[in-house]
Amino acid sequence: MYESFFALKEKPFALSPNPRFLFLSKTHNEVYAHLIYGIESRAGFVEVTGEVGTGKTTILRTLLSHLDDSKYRVAFIFNPKLTAFELLRNINREFGVDDVGASNPDLIHTLNAFLLAENEAGRTPVLVIDEAQNLSGEVLEQIRLLSNLETEDDKLIQIVLVGQPELRHHLSDHSLRQLNQRIAVRYQLRPLNHEETASYVLHRLNIAGRPDGNLFSAAALKRVFASSGGIPRRVNLICDRSLLTAYSEERGVISARDVNQAVKELAGMGEGAQRNFEMPWKALTFAAAAVLVMLIGFFLMSPFSNDPEEALVQTQPAQVVEQKTTAKVEPVTQNTASLETPEISGPDSLIASCNALFATWDIAPLPKDFSSRGFDFDEVFSLRGFMLARLAGDFEILSKFNVPLLLPLPEEKGGGYLAVLGRAEEGMWSIAPVYQGRDTLSAAELNSLGMKMALVPWVDFASIGYVAVPGVKGENVRRLQYLLGLSGCAEVSTSGRFDPSSIQCVKGFQRQHGLIVDGLVGPRTLILLYQLAGTYKMPSLS
Repeated sequence: MYESFFALKEKPFALSPNPRFLFLSKTHNEVYAHLIYGIESRAGFVEVTGEVGTGKTTILRTLLSHLDDSKYRVAFIFNPKLTAFELLRNINREFGVDDVGASNPDLIHTLNAFLLAENEAGRTPVLVIDEAQNLSGEVLEQIRLLSNLETEDDKLIQIVLVGQPELRHHLSDHSLRQLNQRIAVRYQLRPLNHEETASYVLHRLNIAGRPDGNLFSAAALKRVFASSGGIPRRVNLICDRSLLTAYSEERGVISARDVNQAVKELAGMGEGAQRNFEMPWKALTFAAAAVLVMLIGFFLMSPFSNDPEEALVQTQPAQVVEQKTTAKVEPVTQNTASLETPEISGPDSLIASCNALFATWDIAPLPKDFSSRGFDFDEVFSLRGFMLARLAGDFEILSKFNVPLLLPLPEEKGGGYLAVLGRAEEGMWSIAPVYQGRDTLSAAELNSLGMKMALVPWVDFASIGYVAVPGVKGENVRRLQYLLGLSGCAEVSTSGRFDPSSIQCVKGFQRQHGLIVDGLVGPRTLILLYQLAGTYKMPSLS
């Protein structure tokens, strides 16, 4: 309707996912890198969560369109409100497999034969389930059983679960702990910030035929962000209606007033509508203030501890938030190396193994009354200044990253967790807590525990983040180039642009250290870069 008036070739803010309009913000770049790594490394399970409208489906469709048909076979399930039987039948149909059979075992047998044939042909089957927060516990258990289809060396099927944040909470349920432990790669997609929102709008206008960047005023772009909260779908709705509003009044530049009017019309509630449609920042602020008041009241009514050790633990979160801001981990004054750990037994081993890991980084332990029930790994480690990588492979592969790690044990091995802290002696590795009366195990014994995945806390000292898109610019890229130079790549530039020479340096580094050679910079590459740079204080296994 308004395209010709604004000299546009097509509508720039259509709601249907279109890979041509893909905008890779920092967070979208990171999730794309996570997905690529999870699939290429055959990690087994990948989980991506994000609020409604943050761009999950667009990222998925873009990823799937870029997968080489000669290397991958894809099944895409977008309606997960199915029974376990219906899910299996739909998976087989998506893979082009005959869905004959009247029972789950029949369908699994047929699917397994297909997966084995694909593996022999050198292709990787990928199962993608969108809106996975709607999966029932029964269906999730069936999906976990699918991950048992494997050869001695590889998982036969790679499973990507994509959904709203409820998915993450759903998987943390105790009844789904076996599945949750197997998710080797996970990422939460966040909304765009103010700068990214403006870039997103200008990017879509450029694709649609207006590269000049003069269609939305600066004030209008500011209002778009304030009204949308950085949620791409909301941005599209507001911008599309703003264009229609300006078109109806024959004005060639969208103003803040047009955006305000668009928000009111979208809400459909007259003058007060704008506040209802906008991202509820004020409501969140009031809620946060209420929670703060409650916490202060609770604190004032609680007895103060006279135990200096307990007092140190209580102040630790404030210390580690500062550590995260400054992108480095400072040692605390408490001596945590002498922690006594109990015999391994389910949840108790989780707290003990985490405390043992914190000790290697000179970080105070968890409070004595800290519960393992509903334990959120990402939150617990993030509050202490860590990133948390989930790495797949046997112990020989995991140990080459040379940092202490946490091993989740399968139920058939008693469940629980082990921390591998460092080399104790030739061929033996120090562990915590004590496992079957021993505090050291060999690599073979660690492999025999049966879990080919580890949680690895690490620190992004230079705040480099993920770097995956060729040509991307920024100070984080310049810091990456500095690390590559320290690692021995003399020809790397220092331009701050992820140029071909930088990508070749990354690939050379990955090839040299046995990583997947994809030119993508993520936790695995960064952990080794920081280790080899030698300029940052971090513990090592060796």
